[in-house]
Amino acid sequence: MRIDYLRYFKRLAEVGNYTKASQDLFIAQPTLSLAIKRMEEQLGFPLFDRTKNGIRLTESGQVFYEFASRCIDDYETGVRLAQEKQGQISTSLRLGTIYAMQGKFFSRALDDFGDAVVTSIWLPSEPFLALGTNPVCAEALAGFVAAAKSEAGFAAEAEACGIPPTSCSYHRVLLGMAASNVLESPRMLASCSVACDANNLTFKALSRYWGTPHFYVDVPYETDEASIRYVADQLREMTHQAEEVFGRRLDEEALVACVDRTNRTLDNLWRALPLRRGRYLASDMGLEMQEALAEHLWLGTPDTLAMSEQQLDDFAHADSYQGLNLVWAHTPPFFLDSLKRLLNQSMEAQIVASDMLYDQVLPEGRAFGADQPFESMAERLVRCGFNGPADRRAARLLELARATAADGAVVFCHWGCKETAGAAQLISSTLEEAGFPTLVLDGDGCDRSNDLEGQMSTRLTAFLEMLRARRAELAAEGAGHGQAR
Repeated sequence: MRIDYLRYFKRLAEVGNYTKASQDLFIAQPTLSLAIKRMEEQLGFPLFDRTKNGIRLTESGQVFYEFASRCIDDYETGVRLAQEKQGQISTSLRLGTIYAMQGKFFSRALDDFGDAVVTSIWLPSEPFLALGTNPVCAEALAGFVAAAKSEAGFAAEAEACGIPPTSCSYHRVLLGMAASNVLESPRMLASCSVACDANNLTFKALSRYWGTPHFYVDVPYETDEASIRYVADQLREMTHQAEEVFGRRLDEEALVACVDRTNRTLDNLWRALPLRRGRYLASDMGLEMQEALAEHLWLGTPDTLAMSEQQLDDFAHADSYQGLNLVWAHTPPFFLDSLKRLLNQSMEAQIVASDMLYDQVLPEGRAFGADQPFESMAERLVRCGFNGPADRRAARLLELARATAADGAVVFCHWGCKETAGAAQLISSTLEEAGFPTLVLDGDGCDRSNDLEGQMSTRLTAFLEMLRARRAELAAEGAGHGQAR
C-alpha cells in the first residue's frame, strides 16, 4: 500500500470532509476519492461511513487509523534516521514559539542554552530567575518538540543509547536531544525528589554526558517545620552553587520580590478556582500544558502574576457554560486530533481544572512569607500535592472537583510515569466515592507513537456520553423531588 495513500486516509479521518482534506493535502478531490476507494478495495472493508453531515470512520476504520498513523510516523522516522547516518540532513532543530509569556521565556532559554539551567518541573525557579538565568525543564523542551512532531527521532536516539523505551517520554526525548547534540551543554542542572521517578536517572545521565554540575534537593514526605527548614537549607546551598557556576551574586531583594509575586500568583489561582465553575473557559489541552509550565518554571515573574490577575477578571465575566466540566490529572496529550475535537474550545466538554496547575496552592495559608524566601519556597515544595503519599494528590483533585462542581474526572496515566500509574486506582476510588465518575486513561503526553488514539478517543467519548446521561438522570430526579414537595 502506498505511503501517500496512508497520509491521505489519515488526513481525511482527522477532518471528516473530502473538500477540506484535499485542500490540506494540495490534491484534487477526485484524486483523494480514488485513493480511498482503492484502499478499501485492497483492504476488503469500508473505511468510512457517509452521513448527511460528512463522513466518519467505521469501526474497522478506527482500528486501521491507529496503525496507519503509527506506520506513517515510523516510516518518516526511519527515513530521517537513515538520512542522518548518510549525512544528508542536519542534526540541528529549529523551533518556532508563540511570543506570548511561555514563548518569551522558552525562547530566551533556547537562544542561549549555554547560560540556562535545566531543572525538574517542581524545583522552585525563583533563585535562578533572580540571578538572571533561564530555567527550563524536560516537560517544556519535550513538549515543544512534540508540538513540532519531532519527538520520535529523539526518543529513538535515546533508546539507541540504552534508555529503556518504557521510561518517561519527556525525559527520553530530552536525553535524545542531548545525545544528538541538538542542545549545547547548559551551565547547571538542578532537580528535586518531587515527584517524578525519572528525575534521578535523567539528571545523573545528563550530568555525565554534558559534564555539567548537578544539584539535587531531597524533599521529605513529612510536612512539618523541620522538613521545611531542611529543604530551605538545601535551596540556600543550591543558590550558592548557582552563584559560583554563573559568576553572579544573588540580589536578596530581587529574590524576595520573586517569591512575593509567586505567593500572590498562587493566591490568585485559588481565588479564581470557584470562578471557573459553570463558565466557558475557551480552554484547550495545549493551553493547559503551557499554563502548567508557566506556574512552575516561571513562577515569580511579573508575566505570570499578570496572567493570574487577568484570569480573575476573565473568569468573572466569562459566559455561562452548559457543557461537561472535567477535572484532569497529569499532563494532557495536547496533540491528539480526536481528543482535541472533544475538548478544545468545545461547547460539549472542557477541562475546568488540573492538578498540574493547582498542585502548589496553599489554601490553608502559609507559615512563611516572602520575607523568608527560602523557607517560603521550601514550604511550597514540601506541601506540594505531588509530594508524599498518593492520598495527598487524591485529596487535591477532590478539592478541585468540589470547587468547580465537576461532572467527572480523567486520570491520564502518562507513558512511563510510575507515580501516576501507581496512584490511579486510589485517586479513582477517592473521587468515585465522593460522587465524581472517573476515567483512568492510558496514553502518552509527549510521544504520539505510544498513543492508541482510536481507543483513547472511543473511551473518552463513551465516558462523556455516560456523564451526559448521568447529568440528565440527576436533573430528572431533582425535578421529581420538586414536584413531590
